[in-house]
Amino acid sequence: MIYRCCDLLRREETRASALNGIDFLEVIDHAAPVEADRQRFLHVHLLKDPAPVVYAGDQITVTGPSGVIEVLDVQTGLGSQANVLVVELTAAGDFETHVLAIRRGLLDDRPPPELDPQLASVAFSFKVECPSDFDCLKSCGCVPDVPALPEFSYLARDIDSFRTVMLDRIATLQPGMPPPNPVDQRMAIIDALAVVADRIAYAQDAGHTAGWLAHVQDRISARRLALLVDYRMDEGRNARCFVHLTAASDALPVAPDFDPVVMAGTAFATRIGGEDVRLTGAATLDRARVVFEAMTPLQALFVDHNEMGFHTWSDQRCSLPAGATSATLSGHFPNLQIGDFLGFEEVVGPRTGNPADRDRANRQVVRLIAVNAFETAGVPLTDPVTTEEITEIAWDPADALDRPLCLSAETALEFGRIYLPRVSVARGNIVLADHGRSILDEDIGDVPGSTKSWAPGRGPERAAGAGKVGPCCECEEDPPERMPGRFAPVLAKGPLTFAVPLDAALGARALLAAQGLPAPQLWPTGVIGAVVEPWTAQRDLLGSGPAARDVVAEIDSAGRAHLRFGNDVNGQRPAAGVSFSARYRIGQGPTGNIGEDRLVHVLGGPAEIAALRNFTAGVGGIAAETIRSMRRRAPFAFRRQDRAVNRPDHDEIARRFLPPEGPLQGSVTDVMHTGSWHTTLLTVDRRGGLAVDPDFETDLRAHIEPYRMAGRDIEVEGPIYVPIEIDLEICVCRGHLSGQVKAALADVFSARVLPDGSLGAFHPDRMELGRTLYLSPLVALAQRVQGVCGVTAILFRRFNDPGSSGLGAGRLLFGRREVAQLQNDPSHPGRGVLRLRMKGGR
Repeated sequence: MIYRCCDLLRREETRASALNGIDFLEVIDHAAPVEADRQRFLHVHLLKDPAPVVYAGDQITVTGPSGVIEVLDVQTGLGSQANVLVVELTAAGDFETHVLAIRRGLLDDRPPPELDPQLASVAFSFKVECPSDFDCLKSCGCVPDVPALPEFSYLARDIDSFRTVMLDRIATLQPGMPPPNPVDQRMAIIDALAVVADRIAYAQDAGHTAGWLAHVQDRISARRLALLVDYRMDEGRNARCFVHLTAASDALPVAPDFDPVVMAGTAFATRIGGEDVRLTGAATLDRARVVFEAMTPLQALFVDHNEMGFHTWSDQRCSLPAGATSATLSGHFPNLQIGDFLGFEEVVGPRTGNPADRDRANRQVVRLIAVNAFETAGVPLTDPVTTEEITEIAWDPADALDRPLCLSAETALEFGRIYLPRVSVARGNIVLADHGRSILDEDIGDVPGSTKSWAPGRGPERAAGAGKVGPCCECEEDPPERMPGRFAPVLAKGPLTFAVPLDAALGARALLAAQGLPAPQLWPTGVIGAVVEPWTAQRDLLGSGPAARDVVAEIDSAGRAHLRFGNDVNGQRPAAGVSFSARYRIGQGPTGNIGEDRLVHVLGGPAEIAALRNFTAGVGGIAAETIRSMRRRAPFAFRRQDRAVNRPDHDEIARRFLPPEGPLQGSVTDVMHTGSWHTTLLTVDRRGGLAVDPDFETDLRAHIEPYRMAGRDIEVEGPIYVPIEIDLEICVCRGHLSGQVKAALADVFSARVLPDGSLGAFHPDRMELGRTLYLSPLVALAQRVQGVCGVTAILFRRFNDPGSSGLGAGRLLFGRREVAQLQNDPSHPGRGVLRLRMKGGR
């Protein structure tokens, strides 16, 4: 089962069919006649009498996180109950969840043909009869939404930002007052204060900069000045989104080797008044506020991919949990291909059944890595019980669902308790697009010839002794050296797009969060006679050789792109008379961070496109760095240490490493002598408590390699986890249930992410290398739980280490490479234990 469903109706459907299946499983614990037999016998209750089928021991498997538990014997029938299988095991399992499955044989793990595949296995626990203070009934239904936190920019220090902060503050202090009018006296005071605040911020920034750098106003000059200290100004980047195309009818390529029906570069635009879905000419895009273009082609369009429902195997009130990487679609979709993008979204509100109440933010695009639409060649895959056609899909683990996706639900009581079989759907016909509009073959001018000369003997070639022939006699002057014509064309439109190169092999999430250095989207071409010379846009010419046809696009303060060519030293100088044209893209920065469903027009593409919309919001658009920002950063950028010699150097280099889960939680460096040479041991703490596996170690070593000291090896290890042992005596307030209070305390002191998005007290991201663990904050945390009247610490030490008690000092000390750990897992007490002794309450 890949879903979490509240109403389990599959058993009734299977009972009415010709198939059999597992109804439930009993673990014989206290009822065992001999103490040694406790939890060794399992009674598997089938829906029907399996006769004439008899199951052997090699057809039953019992697996858990710790491995496979061997089956000694299997008997069919228990007294008068012919539908019971008695399974004898070699030993009992631990506290973890185990799975009993029935298979065809020792070499075939598929379910037997007489069993429903969905009821051929069952998850259970050996410890069901162990005492517990918690309610065994789990919450059901779709997980409530966690509100997103607003984004704050602490770098906003200009007049507009100060004015906005002041207006927001007035609205907070005087919520009943109307906002200030632009001609109001209050607004004049606010503007004056914003100007003063801006001047103060400017003075603070200028105090940390060097002389004339604080006064530069031209962005191109500021960019070149920053390069003197090896600081490269950020030119920003464009945004990306996924676009869903609604097909009125199928559109296929003319032949397998022909172009796809939706080409890369197809333009999508926001709403333009008076225009249909399909635009008639490229000039119409001038009226669009934002234009995106397809980055990936779409080979074909299919009507049945417009909307696809989910198959829930006859169960109701189901959802795909967070982290899911597979699902089953309701219907036969043979045209789905590996590598296709699929979008998941709610179409009705699960509480009301009204489409207007759907969660518009609960959308995600995934990339398929597996599609199964056929049982055998030419035979569609079907549900063996209901005979409905289905299609099984799986997507990239990197695209695992961020949030639960409600598939079916029942409306609330006030809305009639109506069953909603289709709350969310999947959509195909999706392409990746990025912000920007192509400008084709713009004439940017001809390279002029030489019109000026250096004074005799004053030219750069003469001064450098370039081997020029001198005068014939002493009375003859040096021949003049011609000055090359200045060719610095300006692109007619802007802003020029800077985009991260496309890596088509990545998953959907990685494609949206594009990582890498943005490159200018500019392709100049020079023509002289019949010779066509393509030129390449670079971020600078420092690495270009004399023969490299490279060009740099420098963005001025007004956002216009000035093209700078080489000088035959760094980059080739274009010859006089060369005619240049340029193909480039315009569209940049936060303007492309549009909301969902804002793109509605298409230019080009097949006539079968009936509608379109951007399925996801535009993300990733970043504005170009300002001169003010450069003034703050550039004077200090060159001071960054780019070598690793001592221990702090290695820690600083490690902080710059960015694995997929985010920056490192921390690192500690030790230098030791191995007997022959020195070795640098780097202990790193990854976010989320992830293990330091070989792939991570290889990536980190490659990151440190350019900076490490010659003659020293680098070894990377994970932290030393130190389990701790805590006993707390809890006084429960009158009127509160002791079990509920204990459950709340167990959540607060857990090592997992809580349902509201907060972290438990012992989550790995709250622990740090060498961090002292204090008792008083833990006691205060327990006292904040509702229903707790008092807390007394009974035990506070390292696990099974009586000599390490921290009750007297109120703290536990750890070494530089140690991290405190408390997972409170009954199956693994060696990872930390929390004992709660409850008193009072009811």
